[in-house]
Amino acid sequence: MFFRWLLVCFTALLAASAMAFEVAEFKNGMTRDQVRELLAGWRFDRIQDSAETLLAYDQPEKGTNRQFQFHFCNDRLAGFEQAMKPSVRNFIVITNNYIATYGQPIKVDAGVSVISSGEKNGIALNWRKGNEIVGVRYQLLPGSENLSVAYEVPNTCWQTPRPQ
Repeated sequence: MFFRWLLVCFTALLAASAMAFEVAEFKNGMTRDQVRELLAGWRFDRIQDSAETLLAYDQPEKGTNRQFQFHFCNDRLAGFEQAMKPSVRNFIVITNNYIATYGQPIKVDAGVSVISSGEKNGIALNWRKGNEIVGVRYQLLPGSENLSVAYEVPNTCWQTPRPQ
């Protein structure tokens, strides 16, 4: 009986760890208050709160390109996105590293759309790591570009991976 109980506990522990992401000290399942407390040590210039998102960033004139976006579902961290220095070269390097680690992506989204200031081109590649989704997103906008790495876990608020 003890061994059966131990096996159930071990299986539950493995299942819980398979659904987790941890980036720096930020882990899925954390509350908004826990994330805000940890962000104090990062000394971002600004932190903005909205209903489902917490955005921490440095001012553009600093040139640090530091930006973290935290996505919450039912007040629990379910997604984390980190901005990277945007360039096609960085996109290729990051993507190649993920292909070497996780193999071919499970989903690729590429598209073009028209926005008020012109055309938006984007590509997103997503890999599965246990139940976690790891994604690399690159967008080319009129006059700017964005590159980010995102981590998401299954939740009841949105479908993973999020569309680009």
